[in-house]
Amino acid sequence: MTDRPSSTQGPPPSVPRLEHHTLERIETVWLGLATVIALLLFTSVLASFLSGTIPSLSGEGGHQLTGVAKGRLDPKDIASTPFATPGLRENPDGTLEAFVVAKAFAFDPPVLRVPAGRPITFHITSADVMHGYQVEGTNINVNVIPGQVASFTTTFRYTGTRSAVCNEYCGTGHHNMIGRVIIEAPKP
Repeated sequence: MTDRPSSTQGPPPSVPRLEHHTLERIETVWLGLATVIALLLFTSVLASFLSGTIPSLSGEGGHQLTGVAKGRLDPKDIASTPFATPGLRENPDGTLEAFVVAKAFAFDPPVLRVPAGRPITFHITSADVMHGYQVEGTNINVNVIPGQVASFTTTFRYTGTRSAVCNEYCGTGHHNMIGRVIIEAPKP
């Protein structure tokens, strides 16, 4: 006896198939859902334009930093901008700003000391190629592009030391591009 089916046996039992109408109903539901989402998206974009909540594309406003126009600067002329002396500084109105320059496998300053509990506006730029700036254990993650200034405001809630790493491949020494952010207790 062999395990092969004999030619005398009938055709294999047929596999149950989906009804064409069932498939059509499911497709209709998905098409309706996609249409509703598209209409909501269109309506929200139109409402945004009409209410004036869209970002300014005219280049007005933005950074108020010396040597920075419309969020851009000349990466070869960083010396004429506040990035010439990177680090944390307190403005006359009491606000804090941190200036960081990413360049060939290092952040300048390599160690940034900031107070906990105070809002700090970071301004970050690159002097050479595209870099990343990610502070581990936080939601800070910025692409740093040569000729552009990335700015954001954050408040560190807890004291401690955090690593700042480049998370955008920038060359052969990329794996050594690590800085530190030391969050200190606020001074009385």
